[in-house]
Amino acid sequence: MNTDKRYKLLVEGSDRVLACSRNQTVLQSLIAGGVFVEANCGGRGTCGKCKLQVTGGQVAGKDRSPVEPDGENSYLACRIYPQTDITICLKQAGASQKGQTAEIVVEEGSPLISKVVLTPVYPTVEQHYSLQDMLAQALADRTGGSGDAFFATPDLLRRLDQVAAEKPACITLTLLDRQVITIEAGDTAGRLYGVAFDIGTTTVVGMLVDVSARKVVAVSSRNNPQASMGADVISRIQATHELEGGLERLSQLIRHCLNQIVADLCAAANIVSQDIYAVTIAGNATMAHLVLEISPSTLVRKPYAALFKYIAPLSPQEIELAINPQGKIIVLPGIASFIGSDTTAAIVAVDQDRAAAPLLLVDLGTNGEMVIGDGRSLYACSTAAGPAFEGAHIRDGMRAAEGAITDVVINRDEVVIRAIGHARPAGICGSGIVKAVAELVKHRIINAGGRFDKAVMETLPAQLRQRLKNQDGQWEFVLVNGEDSATGTDISITQADVRQIQLVKSSICTGIQFLFDRVDADRELKVYLAGAFGNYIDIDSALTIGLLPGIRQEQVFSAGNAAGTGAVQALLSRERKERCIATAAKTGYVELAAQPGFQQRFLENLNFPQR
Repeated sequence: MNTDKRYKLLVEGSDRVLACSRNQTVLQSLIAGGVFVEANCGGRGTCGKCKLQVTGGQVAGKDRSPVEPDGENSYLACRIYPQTDITICLKQAGASQKGQTAEIVVEEGSPLISKVVLTPVYPTVEQHYSLQDMLAQALADRTGGSGDAFFATPDLLRRLDQVAAEKPACITLTLLDRQVITIEAGDTAGRLYGVAFDIGTTTVVGMLVDVSARKVVAVSSRNNPQASMGADVISRIQATHELEGGLERLSQLIRHCLNQIVADLCAAANIVSQDIYAVTIAGNATMAHLVLEISPSTLVRKPYAALFKYIAPLSPQEIELAINPQGKIIVLPGIASFIGSDTTAAIVAVDQDRAAAPLLLVDLGTNGEMVIGDGRSLYACSTAAGPAFEGAHIRDGMRAAEGAITDVVINRDEVVIRAIGHARPAGICGSGIVKAVAELVKHRIINAGGRFDKAVMETLPAQLRQRLKNQDGQWEFVLVNGEDSATGTDISITQADVRQIQLVKSSICTGIQFLFDRVDADRELKVYLAGAFGNYIDIDSALTIGLLPGIRQEQVFSAGNAAGTGAVQALLSRERKERCIATAAKTGYVELAAQPGFQQRFLENLNFPQR
């Protein structure tokens, strides 16, 4: 007998009514309905990030067991099952964010895509030749070449048949890498756009490029909806084989996100999706596998190899992307199992592949990748930086959204904080966590081993001492008291939070040290920080906690979203795209766990530097 009952799920603040079932958690129903909900633990009930408020209807635990709300009728979405039609209020938002258009300069090369307007001479009974020959000759006359760019693929011939039926005075060809991909009636040369995607584990960014003007004209970003099935790549890989239909669900989530961004970009620039003829994609290896709906399981099985590094251009239909149907998708090449095309694109964006002097690139996000080059060789490594820098696995952590604490300064008798949007603080994001821990280290409230120092605590002014609390045997330092926070509870840095930061900073620090072993970095070294987190981190705080070993502040520069910049450059320059391919092929991979002495260095680097 089928015991499944179907109900309606209404999300407050939207007009969406989703289908739900008493045999599925509310989290699973939201994911199936395309609603973003952060669930760093993949729905196991351990991270506490999928909290929502049930404002109407009845819910229960598994097997209809009673479940108690956590104040204001709040529950974890992954722990409750609907028993009636329900209404919920989400405290998280997955809405798009408009970004500032970037000035991305590409000095060399021709764009990856181009248009050529032809004046065809149609065949007659007296002058008989094929329509294919007609276009090939017109193309040769127009470009001074041989016309070899026109190939008679079945799709192109079908399109040519449609276009030539009306005998338009001119025909526009769109070329990708000098090969024809579309045929259009009339002069459409003024409409030539591409999109560069940076698919991050946490955030997805899309940049609309006016190829003729050689500039970015719109930017949109969204939270990666796959976060509802795990905060990091490992948990998402596990979901592909542990959850029924996990691979398809993860693939559909990211594809839907890409289409939402395309719609945002088209609306911002007042164009239609048919005007987009090419897309470049940069992302880590897991993201590349998932967007193609290819299992990434080989990444977690010895020898931990990716299934592919580079593939031929795809049609939009292969990833269900709503652009010009005759357009092409270029997934940029990756370097190794956990060093993807986002790192390749970043290397080319900062010209590290051509740098004459030593240059270290550190990409800090949900994952951490480091690359060093000395003008002759390039070596890269990846660390399990984890999502702590994105606010995950931190008790009061959150994404860099309104209400997130980004800056912390501890004076002798007060704590000054700054939150995004000047809103009441709701949590603390990655840059704020690093700043807070660095302040605690500077004031010796935390010792070199990462523990709250009781001896120092006793000497603190009363205003600071009262911020130290011992909850369930664990010390924490209160940044914002509950009555002043948006959540009604204290926002603190706990002993467990400090440990998370120690693990992350040790991973990155140790990786950099092993890269230093590969090249002569004794000469003046330049360091570029890239990535969503690297772009906002306070450099002094990073040095205080020992994130960048042996590096001075004047050596460090921000590279912004280098992966996204590289993806844009690949659209605007065939030469840049070829440099991406060459860079991926020549960059050496350093597997940190296999390095002699890795464990010892890692343990030593857990400590904060002595001041």
